[in-house]
Amino acid sequence: MAKTKQGNKDVDSYTIGGTNKVVYVGDCVLMRASDSDNQPYVARVEKMEGDGRGSVRVQVRWYYRPEESKGGRRQFHGAKELFLSDHFDLQSAHTIEGKCVVHSFKNYTRLDNVGPEDFFCRFEYKAATGSFTPDRVAVYCKCEMPYNPDDLMVQCDACKHWFHPSCVAMTIEQAKKLDHFVCSDCFKENGSKRLSNAYATSPNFEPKAEPKRQRR
Repeated sequence: MAKTKQGNKDVDSYTIGGTNKVVYVGDCVLMRASDSDNQPYVARVEKMEGDGRGSVRVQVRWYYRPEESKGGRRQFHGAKELFLSDHFDLQSAHTIEGKCVVHSFKNYTRLDNVGPEDFFCRFEYKAATGSFTPDRVAVYCKCEMPYNPDDLMVQCDACKHWFHPSCVAMTIEQAKKLDHFVCSDCFKENGSKRLSNAYATSPNFEPKAEPKRQRR
């Protein structure tokens, strides 16, 4: 962590130029990329200091997008997913374009509407080694992939496990019409006596129901 230079003083807040938005320590912000064609960077403000002449610098901890990490973007990464890195930097506050919110993964999945300022983070990322914390997360469906909150999933009424429609021979359109869903394993195990009102997954079934979204 960098120390405040002699003559500089810690400041409590910074108002983004041309707006009435006030940034405080601990807030997440969008910072202008050097290339105007790129998306703004996302960072968490750790400290702010002023030089007494109106110039403010912010110490930030960067969030990385999946494509900026050593492993790159993978199928289960959400479009709004970020990794909290161990990369700190000192930047001019003038590069702050706006404020944003980086939610916990759990809170993000509970949002009724995701706005342009909403992101989520479930991993911390070490930039030098490319390692993540935690190094493993729960997996779902037959494909055994971590949950991507952008993807629709359906829940089996019997075993309560979650599945991607494509992994159980179903289209997205069919999944959205479901009233009941029973995975093929549960249908075979329980048979028609217990699950007479449910639909089994098969290429020819016509589901009618409400899709269930995965929750952590």
